[in-house]
Amino acid sequence: MPDQLAAQRAIAQKLIVLTLIADGQLASREIEAIDRHRIAELLGVDRDGLIQAVIDHCRGLLERAAGGALVRVADLERTEHMLDRVTDPELQKLTCRAMLVLSKSDGTITLAEQTLLRHALTRWGLTLESVSS
Repeated sequence: MPDQLAAQRAIAQKLIVLTLIADGQLASREIEAIDRHRIAELLGVDRDGLIQAVIDHCRGLLERAAGGALVRVADLERTEHMLDRVTDPELQKLTCRAMLVLSKSDGTITLAEQTLLRHALTRWGLTLESVSS
């Protein structure tokens, strides 16, 4: 069971990365929010690993763009597959809470951030009220 939870935490980390870059920008306030709200700690992932995952994901997007490939910041089918793999109810709730906090941290929740959060809430049968309390 611990390996399964670790795998789910790794996926939650990827969902956080997608939230951070969903609007195409990585604001310093979003990184500050990771620390202020102890998001990595609450999700059970390493803070430096989370930041490195953001850097790696952005690097991958830039490499695909440089290679002439079509770059999509968010791939709905891939995202839904990740959502399906997180089955721990508490981790689902914490992940959605973190997604909400990070989406709001730069002062504006963009359509892309709303879409990502709405998919997570719907897929996991959660409400905004249940994760914001």
